[in-house]
Amino acid sequence: MNRTPLAWKNLTYDKWRLFVAGCGIAFAVVLMFQQRGFQHALFDSTVEIVRELDCDLVLLRPNRFALSVETRFDRHLLDVAASHEGVAAARPLYIESLAARLRRDQQRAQPIRVLGFHLGDPIFLDRDGDLAPQLAALTAPATALMDRLSRAEYGFDFSSSAQWPQTGELNGRQLAVEGTFRSGRDFAHNGNLLMSAENFATYFRHRGPDPLGQVDLGLVKVAAGHSHEQLRERLQASFGAEVDVLTRQALIEREMAMWDRNTPIGVIFTVGTLMGFVVGVIICYQVLATSITDHLSEFATLKAMGYDNPYFVRLTILQSVYLALLGFGPGLVLSWGLFQFNASYTALPMILTVGRIAFVLVATLAMCILSGLLALRKLFSADPASLF
Repeated sequence: MNRTPLAWKNLTYDKWRLFVAGCGIAFAVVLMFQQRGFQHALFDSTVEIVRELDCDLVLLRPNRFALSVETRFDRHLLDVAASHEGVAAARPLYIESLAARLRRDQQRAQPIRVLGFHLGDPIFLDRDGDLAPQLAALTAPATALMDRLSRAEYGFDFSSSAQWPQTGELNGRQLAVEGTFRSGRDFAHNGNLLMSAENFATYFRHRGPDPLGQVDLGLVKVAAGHSHEQLRERLQASFGAEVDVLTRQALIEREMAMWDRNTPIGVIFTVGTLMGFVVGVIICYQVLATSITDHLSEFATLKAMGYDNPYFVRLTILQSVYLALLGFGPGLVLSWGLFQFNASYTALPMILTVGRIAFVLVATLAMCILSGLLALRKLFSADPASLF
């Protein structure tokens, strides 16, 4: 005997109401996706540069609690690291942002992050393949590459028809930008420059008699056949409190946790996500409560026939799941489109991962099921005889 799909029929009885309900749930889904998307984008952007580094372990000063904090360690410690068994290479990365000002023509000088490295050291993964062909141009004095996701306020043309080199001034000295690479800006840096270590030393002489004697990050490649964690422990024991030795993934997680716990960003976007959840609960509750009210006499008949409260709980939960899925699909599609727009407009890494989609799907299901259970209170408290 075929069972009547009562939950589905109750939900689709009024097509217009179902459409409005689906739009409401989709709106709540979009709100949650956008809040979570911007939160993850801001966190992801702070570690994008780390993800681009070709290394297994990272050395940095213990008081460098964030990558934007400029504290450094002596270059000779990299030589010490390179002498350890299992270390294939130990390379320096120089970073300057507080003392770096870039401008073009007569525009106001803007702060920018400058990355310096030895051109013979392959410290970047270069996933797009556009960096390696341009390294030869950086051997000339006063040259650099510029992140094409840098803000337009710098005055450089990043269009596909742009002509290179383009000239500007870095800290009052002439600079020829020979081309572009892709990294991405974050809320601490509006753009990035990439140059040779020799040029870096020329522009940032304030770092001391030997501007390259102080290293911001030490990048260690582990030789094949050696454990990353065991080598990290040996290096940490060797250096003690002078430097922290972290795996690249541990540095990424630490950086993201710092911004999440020690800034209002995590709280702000978490509250925004909760607001989307609450909006969805209200909308879904109104839909399901109205549906129950409209069919109260039918439910009374079922109660009089002996159907118990657990049956109505299962019925309402199933109806809530249908409603959640009907609203989640359009909300996901619309959110994907908004993610693409936001990524192109802000240059932030707006990424829809499987885990992030699953989080919002679970939140949507919980939102609708909670609403359904709240809407059942009127039916539970009613006397079947009084509902006819």
